[in-house]
Amino acid sequence: MTISNKAILKTVFAALLVLAPFPVAAQSAAQIKLSDLKLKIDPAQTTVSGISSGAYMAGQFQVAYSGLVKAAGLVAGGPYDCAEVSTGGVATAIVALKRCMDVAMGAPDVDALVANAKAREKAKEIDPLPNMAQSKIYLFNGDGDVTVKRPVADSTDLFYRALGVTEANLSYVKLPKAAHAYITDGYGAACDFIPKEGEKSEYINNCQYDQAGAIVRFFYADARTPNAPAAARQPQLFNQAPFVGDTSRSGMAKTGYVYVPEACEGGQQTCRIHVAFHGCQMASNLIGDHFAVNAGYNRWADVNNIVVLYPQIDGAAKPTSNPKACWDWFGYTGYDFARKSGFQMSAVRKMIGALAGE
Repeated sequence: MTISNKAILKTVFAALLVLAPFPVAAQSAAQIKLSDLKLKIDPAQTTVSGISSGAYMAGQFQVAYSGLVKAAGLVAGGPYDCAEVSTGGVATAIVALKRCMDVAMGAPDVDALVANAKAREKAKEIDPLPNMAQSKIYLFNGDGDVTVKRPVADSTDLFYRALGVTEANLSYVKLPKAAHAYITDGYGAACDFIPKEGEKSEYINNCQYDQAGAIVRFFYADARTPNAPAAARQPQLFNQAPFVGDTSRSGMAKTGYVYVPEACEGGQQTCRIHVAFHGCQMASNLIGDHFAVNAGYNRWADVNNIVVLYPQIDGAAKPTSNPKACWDWFGYTGYDFARKSGFQMSAVRKMIGALAGE
């Protein structure tokens, strides 16, 4: 790497990991073990979603584990392994910023992305791509999103179509005024709120749009609409340590959150799993349980027998390369970040396995 590239990388990481931390008191609640929940899970109905870096994580997790994960919701994200696909050996962090968020290097190259995914499939690093023809994909990009630009979202739409996702299984929502945030119909900052440098933000904006509900309804044909304005209970803190290994390598926190509806407790009824990935600056060490409580999934989970898993990154685990607790979609944990063998990918897969009693 040249000296100029090193200088660029410093700027890139600053841009990727925007804004100052939102301090939160240390978690003190008792931690549970996922394996102790003794749930009855139908793994064939496993789905994922995420916001920003969490959207990239949701997308790469679903493509890699498409035999298990039947649907993915990408809120303000881009196509699979976008940061790794470039010519001339450009660093993944630079590609992430200049092609997969901003488009100074041009929009993501859909043909190259598809070829890359096929190479990963051939190497057996991800599940067979024909699975994508049966997958459901929800995409979202706000008109006011200046972080992940519209051409990136458009390329994501084209990428999934190229992989065989049908028109009926693809929902692409473009919302006026919406900034770069997870969207709700009652909680959070103003719909068009864009935090200034150093300004606190949870990256949850109120656009009078129930994004969690839209995702659940699209993913599950039998979805029922909740009457209650809020969830019946609170998410529980669980021990992530058995899954994440050395946190200085995986970048993950030692605890995460899980929401278990009353109907799912102790295997009373068969339930399904939805994994919700937070975005940069939204991990528990920065905003506590605010995403797990306020994203809106839990009240939908109550009436649809969905166990919601909220795995967590910890900015303190890799303070130099990931101080703002982003999911790894640009290579800070290693070359295989978007493959089944990646630290974070395999950790979340093990969490799903523990919930399902594997």
